[in-house]
Parts: sequence; C-alpha cells; structure tokens
Amino acid sequence: MSDSKLAELEARVRELEDVREITDAARKFNWHCCGGYNGVQAGRMEALDSLADDATIEVKGLHEPGKGPKGREQVTEYWDYFYGDAGPLPYVFQAAVSEFVEVTGDVAESWCVMIGLFGFRGGKPAFNLATRRNYYKRTDKGWKITRTTIDGGLGFHVEELAPGQHALNELPPMDDRKPWTWEAQQAKDAAKAGS
Repeated sequence: MSDSKLAELEARVRELEDVREITDAARKFNWHCCGGYNGVQAGRMEALDSLADDATIEVKGLHEPGKGPKGREQVTEYWDYFYGDAGPLPYVFQAAVSEFVEVTGDVAESWCVMIGLFGFRGGKPAFNLATRRNYYKRTDKGWKITRTTIDGGLGFHVEELAPGQHALNELPPMDDRKPWTWEAQQAKDAAKAGS
C-alpha cells in the first residue's frame, strides 16, 4: 500500500472516530436531560459534562442570537432554574434523529431533528419536533459542545403524560427560583466591574 493511500485511510478512520465521539457527546447530553419518572430527575447536571467550559445555549424564542447563557457559571444558573423535581420543567424525554456531522480539523458542526415530550408545571405537556444545531471543539477531554441551539420547530399539546408501567415522580412544591436572563446577567457583570 502506498504512503498516500495509507495516509488517506488514516484520515478517514480519524474522521469516523471523531464523528462517533461527537454523536456520543450529543447522545449523552440528551440522555441526561431525560427524567421525571422512576425517581430519575430531568436535566441532571451530568448533561453539562458534554459542554465545553465556555459553551453557550441559545434557544430561539427564549434568547436573541448571542444572548444566551455562556460559560459554566451562567449555563449552570440557567440549567438549575428549569430542571429537577422542584423546578418548572420536571418531565423531559428528548432524543435526536436524522443527525449529520461535519468535521473541520478541531471543530465540528452537527444538525439534527430533536423529538421531545416536555411536561411543564401548570400547563399541558407538549410534544415537539425541533431543528437543533450543535457546535463542537476538540479538547483534551474529548469533543465538547461549544454552542447548542434550537432553531425552531412544531409541536402540539397532549392532555396528560401516560407513564405506562413506569411511575412519574411525585413533585414537591416548586422552589422559589429565578430564571437566568441576559438583562440580569448584564447588571451582575456591571456590578462586578464597578466594585
């Protein structure tokens, strides 16, 4: 086998390994978001392990472009508001389908259709299909998501969640939580800079 053919095969194997690691990071993120049944809480903090320390979350309709939570501290504050049995979004099941990935050196981008069933407090559960885009970078801890977006989608409300043979978590009273907002973050940053 020629050196050029061997180099070509090595590059192809590396690309396949990268794509596998990237899709595994996305799958683990989605897996740790799921919960609200059999004692498993939705949105477990392990989901954040798939994110880079400087990652950004942008959800169309919640955040203007460039104004989502960024970095571990802001993302954790944003995350902590929504999830857990005492939060406003205690029931979540989500998965990505039709995913494809483009790798360019040490960065990558993936596109998928996300299927989700979300049970909010005080409202009807919703079944959603959304387009999601994740951006990645290679780190010393493997591929990590640097930015995750939900670009939009369609959905419908359902009357109630039917757990089947599984038990939905019994919910304690909702905590008095404050959501992360861009405006509040700007005020915090200004206060830090002024002190």
